[in-house]
Amino acid sequence: MTAPEVLIVGGGPIGLTCSILLSRLGLTNRVVERRDGVHAAPQAHVVSARTMEIFRAAGIDDGGIRAAATPMADLANVVWTHTLAGPELGRLPLATPERAAKMLAAGPEPFANISQHLLEPILLEEARKAGATVDFDREWQAMEFDADGVTSRLENLANGAVETVHSRFLLGCDGATSRVRRAAGIAMTGPDRMLTLLNVHLRADFRSLVADRPAVLYWNMDPEAPGVFIAHDIDSNWVYQLPCDPEAYPHEGPDAATGHALVERAVGAPKPFEILSMETWVMTAQVADHYGKDPVFLVGDAAHRFPPTGGLGMNTGIADAFNLAWKLAAVRNGRAGAALLESYAAERRAVAQANTRASVSNFEKTLAIVRALGLEPGLPAEEARARVRSIPEDPERRKRVQDAIDDQLEHFDITGLDLGYQYERGALVPDGTPPSAPENPMMDYLPSTRPGSRLPHAWVLRGGERISTLDLVDPCAPVLLTGPAGAPWGAAAKTHGVAAYTIGTGGDVEDAEGAWAAQCEISAAGALLVRPDQHVAWRSTAAVEDAQGALGDALARVLPT
Repeated sequence: MTAPEVLIVGGGPIGLTCSILLSRLGLTNRVVERRDGVHAAPQAHVVSARTMEIFRAAGIDDGGIRAAATPMADLANVVWTHTLAGPELGRLPLATPERAAKMLAAGPEPFANISQHLLEPILLEEARKAGATVDFDREWQAMEFDADGVTSRLENLANGAVETVHSRFLLGCDGATSRVRRAAGIAMTGPDRMLTLLNVHLRADFRSLVADRPAVLYWNMDPEAPGVFIAHDIDSNWVYQLPCDPEAYPHEGPDAATGHALVERAVGAPKPFEILSMETWVMTAQVADHYGKDPVFLVGDAAHRFPPTGGLGMNTGIADAFNLAWKLAAVRNGRAGAALLESYAAERRAVAQANTRASVSNFEKTLAIVRALGLEPGLPAEEARARVRSIPEDPERRKRVQDAIDDQLEHFDITGLDLGYQYERGALVPDGTPPSAPENPMMDYLPSTRPGSRLPHAWVLRGGERISTLDLVDPCAPVLLTGPAGAPWGAAAKTHGVAAYTIGTGGDVEDAEGAWAAQCEISAAGALLVRPDQHVAWRSTAAVEDAQGALGDALARVLPT
């Protein structure tokens, strides 16, 4: 087998996305995964708008993803109940017209809710179609460095055979317990055990129980059956997630009879269901002290582990992959020196730290509902159940609970975190302007072309075709976007071998709706240099005397040799 330029350890969504991106950039790669196939249980499920944009940039047809995703009508709410079949205690509407309008204005791709075990086969097929080798039953064990990269030792778990693989780069996409991270001696900072949870994967049709309150999550507040039902598909596919004593169950969870009794009590009605699997896991909030250095890098959960509150884990990892892939390609192809790779950790680690804080805050906020229900620690079980059951008949207490529920919106609307993060240092040229400061940085997204920001989305026309400004970005090299009076910038771009587009009247791209002019923050004679990961690297808000020199200086700083 020919040695790959990149060996990717881990065949989950992060590793497979890395593979697809690298293949599109012309780097040969091999994915190795110790499991014998894709995940059988749902795991992560929220695919954010930014992740859908990254899939779009990678050439992944969103049709298959959206066809497998939860119907939008079934994502209308988050509901708090006594038991799944019991009285409703309150709800948080998600599918409001205002929220939908905000989502559609922010980018070309709205989010999708698709279970990981349905997403992975799609990504696996795309990775193989793009030319990668993906091998299951391969356990990564150790590495040795040399002047040309790294040699890894792998074991074939199906037959015990051991092989060595040399690669220029090694990516640890192997999850929370990453072997690559441990072999590299990289420590994690943050609490390593916030809570132990049991996931029970169910085949069940609970539509008749929740027909009048379709939701993506049902929080059970019965003190004797606490937890959350995750409705991956109301008609067939559920996960019941509940806190558990780490000493009580092994990793694979309780015995079948105990598991069945737990679910039966939480459902609260005699409905048939089948337990497909049970598994315990530990909630943590940790970020790696560093993300590795050439030739070894950590990506996704290997580098950061969040509470699931907010759905940030997988999405942060896929953005890691988008950030790193073009940099690996630029170094491998000689467009930049190895110093560019240092910007990966400089940019992405700060995002992971912010997302960790947000996830922990969301988790802590959920406890406010417990307090609003009057469930003090040490309360006798029967009294606790009586308090929860009496909520629907007590208007004052119900309002108190609903107020606490309304305060959970940041948990479920992370548009600001998803699209609005701005790199402060790295492969960019700061211009001294302050970062945009929305009223609520978790929920609210303010488009900005400040260097380090994601390029704002606007619908424009190119050759009569309606596309997003994000579609103008070259996945392999920086691109220059100029205003309608930006001819000197276009000439400079040609000199430096950079693709350029003039947006506006008489330009290459028509701003028919005026949306781009309203948010580009440059004059008609200004220019933006945009990286392959769709983040602005440099901008000139107006004309300069020496466009060729200014652009050359910017390229030298963004792509150091």
